[in-house]
Amino acid sequence: MATSPRQSVALIDLGVDADGSRPRWETAMRRLDGLTLLEWSIRRLAEATLVDSIVITGLPENHTALTRACLYHAKSVPSVLATPAQRGAEIADKMNADWILHIHPGCPFLDPALIDSLIARGLAQPDVDFVGFSAPSLPNFSLQRLGLVAEMSSVRGVSRILEEGLSQDPLDVPQLIRLYQDEFRCLWIPLPQQLRNDSLRFAMETEDDWERAGTFMELVGDDISWQRLAAVASDLR
Repeated sequence: MATSPRQSVALIDLGVDADGSRPRWETAMRRLDGLTLLEWSIRRLAEATLVDSIVITGLPENHTALTRACLYHAKSVPSVLATPAQRGAEIADKMNADWILHIHPGCPFLDPALIDSLIARGLAQPDVDFVGFSAPSLPNFSLQRLGLVAEMSSVRGVSRILEEGLSQDPLDVPQLIRLYQDEFRCLWIPLPQQLRNDSLRFAMETEDDWERAGTFMELVGDDISWQRLAAVASDLR
């Protein structure tokens, strides 16, 4: 039987948050400027030229609703597995993936150019387990709060999580690898200088974030690049 070509898969995981408080499904279905956050995420990922496939996973009971939603070219693959690492390994196997990009649904401003840069660096160094952005002068900088970039693990890196007995941990795969980074081969890409600022926040986590996002949408118009967003955010401070 012929196998599908290996590829980079952007994985939007709508399973339960790491603290078990509520499904990401609820976040993904909230609307911003007429679209759900899930639709925004898919649209932004579709603009990245090096993303081969977009997969949404989560609880099987949400699968029917997802198939009725406007998923463009994304594919819904439900999972009964309990943790992000287990689901990531499952999706990597089903999609015959080389790389998994880990996408949080609360990031409607994901930047396609930064995502392509991440994937290109990983493709150039296939022996690494993980590729992520960093702010060298800010060791505690939160990429999730920034909300513009993804992080990427190789299928080997996800497999190593299982081998090391870490797959039962409810943390996301990037959080796990960062926590145990001495066990993995990691490639760190410096963030553009304009984004190395703790005050920048484009992810959707609090009600204040929603109000701020509405302002961003109004001011940036059709130019939702990271450069324009950073400039607008700087003007608003």
